[in-house]
Amino acid sequence: MLRYLFADMNSFFASVEQQETGLSGPLAVVPMAGVETTCVIAASYEAKAYGVGTGTAVHEAKKLCPGLRLIEARPDLYVRYHHRIVEALESCLHVDHVTSIDEMYGRLMGTECQPQNAAVLAYKVKAAIRQAVGTRIRCNIGMAPNAWLAKVASDMNKPDGLTMIMADQMPEALYRLKLTDLPGIASGMAHRLAKFDIFHVFQLCALSEHQLSVAWGSKIMGALWFAQLRGCDLPYRPTQRSMVGHSHVLARLAAWTQGVQSGSEARPGPRIAPGR
Repeated sequence: MLRYLFADMNSFFASVEQQETGLSGPLAVVPMAGVETTCVIAASYEAKAYGVGTGTAVHEAKKLCPGLRLIEARPDLYVRYHHRIVEALESCLHVDHVTSIDEMYGRLMGTECQPQNAAVLAYKVKAAIRQAVGTRIRCNIGMAPNAWLAKVASDMNKPDGLTMIMADQMPEALYRLKLTDLPGIASGMAHRLAKFDIFHVFQLCALSEHQLSVAWGSKIMGALWFAQLRGCDLPYRPTQRSMVGHSHVLARLAAWTQGVQSGSEARPGPRIAPGR
């Protein structure tokens, strides 16, 4: 049974700029126009096709994609779009939790938990966002028995995808993923797991609760991972990687931009958190 719908906006900042400006083609959002010592905050899918992504140095991005358009970030604009997206989603499904500026989820109720009805609801959400926010604003939707798996599903079919993970598909549905594709496993944790000879998702899924507790060095984390990998309905638990996401980038960017405009900063230098 499906219990959660997780919506993840595609290349959010870049998509907002395309919606606002009417521009198409390769586009990258940067902290400040005309400064090449910073890095890309967000790239459109057209730019990503050339290898440009979040964290790419501006001078390198221009080499990778000679026709790349650079747009100076507008944090207030992205926040306004975020609120419009939340309202659009709320018109279809109650938003239980906003996990970042471009991610949110809601719990399915009653007949919405049935796959056919869930799919209808997912496409209704996509249509509501297009109509209320703009045709450039697309999202991936993941649906699963718990919010963590729904988040995983939302990353499996980009852009503008819809992926369902059913309880009876677990854990095989995750086998094609890399360990670092799973929320909560960044490079540091992957390195730790390697010390236990765990290199693949199927190996992780085969571990007992005790073995997971040893690998994580925590009984609580071991129990959490054992349950969420089996589709148990658990409260969503933001990971460190999701916490250092677009919302933190916006806060850093806004503070830094104000400093530059007031003359208190001589050189740009915000540390942009890695993104997808």
